Amino acid sequence: MESVDYSGAYLLHGPEKFGMEEKRRQIEKRYLDPATKDLNYDVASGDVGEILAKANTLPFLSERRIVVVKDAGLLASDPAFDRFLEEVFEIPASTILLLMETETPVKKNQKLYKRFDKAHRVIAMERLTGQVLRRFLAGYLAKQNRRIRPEVLEHFIRLSGYGDRQFTGDLQGLVNTLDQIASVSEGEVTMEAVDAFLDPFSAETIFDLLAAIARKDGAAILNLLDEFEVKEEPAGRILYMIARQTGNLLYYKTMKETGRSDGEIFRFMGVKPYEGKKIAAQSGAYTKAQLGRHYRYILDEELRMKSTSASDRDVLQTLLLSMLRDN
Repeated sequence: MESVDYSGAYLLHGPEKFGMEEKRRQIEKRYLDPATKDLNYDVASGDVGEILAKANTLPFLSERRIVVVKDAGLLASDPAFDRFLEEVFEIPASTILLLMETETPVKKNQKLYKRFDKAHRVIAMERLTGQVLRRFLAGYLAKQNRRIRPEVLEHFIRLSGYGDRQFTGDLQGLVNTLDQIASVSEGEVTMEAVDAFLDPFSAETIFDLLAAIARKDGAAILNLLDEFEVKEEPAGRILYMIARQTGNLLYYKTMKETGRSDGEIFRFMGVKPYEGKKIAAQSGAYTKAQLGRHYRYILDEELRMKSTSASDRDVLQTLLLSMLRDN
């Protein structure tokens, strides 16, 4: 349970508009009784006079009153903007004024942001990452009585492109996609459902790519790179699929050394027999040591992609050249 006691004016700022709306709903639910909500909840236009008038109104039969201003970035163009900045922090403690950055960006060097930041009144709405994102999505599905295994959720996030630097959508788009996948899933969202809906470039393409590396076929590798560019596949997604397939090959070879049957190994891996047979066949083209090095090359290029301005083509070419030379 959130421990912050909201009171006064806040600027909700950042790229995650879905999260911003979720925060507004949480505050509304926490402080307003449904029986008196209509008397204590107001949406104000971008007019400074109207905002201050509504913010200075006392609540009726409630401890709090909430006033929401959408597209707060427009405030800077109001002739009374300086007056607003002088008076906004003097509104009654019983009012929660939420200024939301929606359509018009509020830059960090602008007066509005700087004044709210100095007063420690900015609620940063950044893109969710790591376990916070995973818990949110799993919890969202649970509310719909749907389950999803951690590895399937990870697969969904990677294929969605949400973590890629080129991704321009927000959590709303990710949730909408998850909604559609969940709508055709009965009790559990499966790997097959994710693959079928997101329609990633075929796993066959990755098999073809690794086969071309194994036989040192540079022309085939360049053709596949061109195919990725035509389909506008993000480098992050391609790296993930190469890493997944390389990991599958390494896992198969390691498990085979224990004397387990192919059927057992395929079940442990969670792959269908058809895909498993292709993994088994392709594993013979590489040694365990090679696959281990290839996996490190992938991790190195993923780090370079995240920490430098290298182009997608450069990242992929460098990786494939390293794998080709090592084969």
